[in-house]
Amino acid sequence: MKKMYWLGCLGLLGTLLDYPYMNLFYLFFLLAPIEFILSLICVTKKEEHSSEIRDLKFLFQNLGMLIGIPIIYMRCWFRLPDRHYKAKVSYRLPFDGEWLTVNGGLDKETSHSWRICNQRYAYDFYIEQDGLSYRTDGLTVSDYYCYGEPVLSPADGIVVDIKDGFEDTPISTNGEIQCLASDIRGNYIVIYHGGKEYTTIAHLKKESILVKIGDHVSQGQRIACCGNSGNTSEPHIHFQLQQGKSFLFSASLPICFDEIKETSTGTGIHYLTRGQRVTNIKRVNQIKSDDEFMKNYEMIEEE
Repeated sequence: MKKMYWLGCLGLLGTLLDYPYMNLFYLFFLLAPIEFILSLICVTKKEEHSSEIRDLKFLFQNLGMLIGIPIIYMRCWFRLPDRHYKAKVSYRLPFDGEWLTVNGGLDKETSHSWRICNQRYAYDFYIEQDGLSYRTDGLTVSDYYCYGEPVLSPADGIVVDIKDGFEDTPISTNGEIQCLASDIRGNYIVIYHGGKEYTTIAHLKKESILVKIGDHVSQGQRIACCGNSGNTSEPHIHFQLQQGKSFLFSASLPICFDEIKETSTGTGIHYLTRGQRVTNIKRVNQIKSDDEFMKNYEMIEEE
């Protein structure tokens, strides 16, 4: 196909000699973007038998996030969801116990990634003790307090997407992340909660996922374990609410949490910001009755 690109040059000759019909040769230049798109499709479908394929997929996903910005704006009619968005579903934190909000907030200063529309209101969490997130020297993933901790469903829903199989990213000693995954999320779960609201929980531990696509999950149900897969410098949970199933082309949504508190003050809060230590007020076995659980499922399935 590449050899045919040169036929496009005959279009230049047609322009110079004023032969309108020869301008049709310009169409051969269109083969370049067509080949790029076909290559992209082929690469994304291929199994990762080599680091080159993995790196290409990783690159294309990052390009996809940039392309996704104008697409998200257009899907939202150039009015992205803001801090006044009212969530249709009641959410809890995707863990139990006290965790630190490492990243995330409702404004530009505290946002996880303000200019990246699909992660604007995302959060990162890990466990910290005595000012450190790890024991011993912190050179292996198992040194980190949150590694292997249970990850819980933030609300009732249906599992619509899963990725598993990526190894943990090694802890870097020089500040450079050596990502071993083709997806920045690493291993992840996407859950549909109804009302066009989906949650993504990322950087999960390999082979720790306990659910499959199509499964109904209840709020507080254990679904995986915290890991260090994907584009991450240390074990943590990446958690976000989004407007659609697609990670690249769905606007990030502010999360209104229910029944959580800031542990330093004991005050109940609904919105989080970077630096807050938070926990769920209710433990898993206190969340809801079986009747409430089934009622929520019926509402989701009716949509």
